[in-house]
This record gives sequence, C-alpha cells and structure tokens, in this order.
Amino acid sequence: MKHLDESSSTDDVIPTTTSLAEIQSQSVDNSHDEDNTSNNRNNKNKNIDSNNPIAGREEIIKIITDAGISFDPVEDADLIEELPLWSEVTEMYGTKPVLHGFNEGNCQRFQASSDPGEHFLGTAGTFNTGTNLMSELLISNCMMPERMKKYGHTSRGVRWQVPWGKHSPAGDRQYREEHKTLKDKNVDANEIMPMVTIRDPLFWLKSMCRHHYTAMWIGREHLDHCPNFLDKDLTTRVKYDGFIRRYDSLLDLWNAYYTEYINIDIPILLVRFEDLIFHTEEVITKVCECAGGRRSSPTKFRYVVDSAKKGKGSHGKDRTGFVDALVRYGTVAKRYAGYESKEDLSFIQKNVDPTLMRLMQYSPIQVDP
Repeated sequence: MKHLDESSSTDDVIPTTTSLAEIQSQSVDNSHDEDNTSNNRNNKNKNIDSNNPIAGREEIIKIITDAGISFDPVEDADLIEELPLWSEVTEMYGTKPVLHGFNEGNCQRFQASSDPGEHFLGTAGTFNTGTNLMSELLISNCMMPERMKKYGHTSRGVRWQVPWGKHSPAGDRQYREEHKTLKDKNVDANEIMPMVTIRDPLFWLKSMCRHHYTAMWIGREHLDHCPNFLDKDLTTRVKYDGFIRRYDSLLDLWNAYYTEYINIDIPILLVRFEDLIFHTEEVITKVCECAGGRRSSPTKFRYVVDSAKKGKGSHGKDRTGFVDALVRYGTVAKRYAGYESKEDLSFIQKNVDPTLMRLMQYSPIQVDP
C-alpha cells in the first residue's frame, strides 16, 4: 500500500460469478420491507421465512458479492446463520449513512477555499476507528482532478493521513498547522480536508481493551473485565507525538477527541466506521466528491477485503476481515457482548457525550439491553 499522494496498486476486485439473484433463486422468494423507525426492533422478524435463511439477509449478501467474494448458499450455510438481518443493521444505524459536515456546508466551504489545485484530502480518527480502511478505500477509488491538472496525473491529492498525524487531537491550531509527520513535511495543513472516522463507543471501548496503542490506564491488562469503570482511578494517558495528554477516563478520550474535531474552525467530515462496512461505495463516493474529488473509475469500485478468498474461503477460519466485520457490527447482541456489569453500562450511559451520539445517530446506551 502506497501511503503518499498516489493511487493504490491493488488490483480491481472482480465481481464473482455467483450473483445475489442466483443465490436467491435457490431459496424461496421472500420480500422484506425495511424501514428506519423505532418499530424495527419489534418488526425485524416480520415476513421472514424461517425455512429460508437467506430471507432478510439479501442486502448483506449483496454487499459480500459486490465486494468480489464468492458466496455459495450450501458451502457457506454456516456463515448465513451468523450474518445479521438487514433490519438488525438498520435498527442500529438507520437506513442511510451519516456524514456530519456533508449537509452543513463543509464541502462547499473547503472547495471554495484557496486554489483547488492545491487541495488534498486525508484521513484522521482516534485509535481503532477504521482510519486505515478509510485511507485504503480513498487511495483506491478517489482522485482530485484539479490537483492533477496542476501537478500531473501522479499527484492524485489523496493522502494516507492528515499532516499533523491522524490520531493526534486537532484542537490546538498551532500544533495542527506546524507539526508534520515524516512524510508530510511539505503539506500545508490548511490545504487538506480531514475525513475523520468515528466508531460506536461500545464497540470502540472493547477494541481499545484489545489494542490500546499508546493509551495507558490502570487495569488495561485485565481483559476479563475491560473496560472497568468501577475502578477508583480511571485516568487515561495518551502519548502523542511531542506531548502526553491526560483524560478522565478511556471514554473521555473518545468524547474529547471528537468534540475537538466538530468544534475546530476548518471544514471536516465525520464519518461512521460502521457505514464504511455497510454502505462502502456510497460513503467513499460522497467523501471523495465532498473534497472536490471524483471517483477514479465511475463503474469499478475497489473494496478492501483483506486477502479475499474464493468459495469456501468466505467462511470459517479463512474468511476475510470484511465478512467478519459484517457479522461483528450488525446486531445489538454483538454491540453489548462482553459488557457483564450494569455499572459499566450505567457509567457509559451517563458519561458518553450526548451531542456526539445525536450527531452520529448512534443508538442510546441501554443498561438493560
């Protein structure tokens, strides 16, 4: 993967010969009308044929086949049972992706600033929020035509990260404009639009317990109860490039990082990681166009599926990270998995930033899910 201002050399994902229509033809035809209301929870199994495991999962299977992963309803029968119903996905995230800043004028604001031929877009986000996925998808599918006109076809305007560092807080203007990562020494911070990824806090907290990066807090090694908000000292310290920042808790890191981004005086997009999984092509297209870019190919979209296997490889221990993500992030049960303490959930419910939850349309935290 090339991390600089250039496109990916990854081969195009070739559509599988096993189409959704072929899969469905082997099952009973059963329509499932989805909606984006609070009645999803009560109605999600309505009209689902218990004898047809495909029913209600058509959209999920289409995502898999669109990504170029072969799917066989017989060989992959075990996977079908693990896949969420589309109604379960929309119950959690709604029917449409959420891009904060897209309808708030940030796209027009960035495109109208300075010379479009100087513009870049780059990824940002705290640890474990899909920044690598966002970067790879953009590098594989997006280009900035005005920059290419000015500097040549190899200068595509899509960078691996923002020049101040994708995980670094963005609230300090001096740091944001003066600090540069090793490969971004000549990039003007005011000429780049940050595409910031965010993740549902319940999923994010569990991911931080598994991979805490430079975040340190007491008890992080006790994976049988992590996060543990019952501890007296919840202080979390994060080592960034050039400084250390203290947070009241691990959850406070999530709150503070994204609050800084939505309050800074530069145009950004805040993008849900989950939408990169369930609405990949739509989200990447909108992100690219928001910064003044366009798709590298109007007809071919390159997915990032980790070494996608064919046929039987799409299930079991060899199945791809992309398919695993569809399974992991699609149900309420998975969202609350591992949260055995009501006290922990109560802490999260009381302390998670309500503005961020509302802006990104994440479902409220339930103490008794």
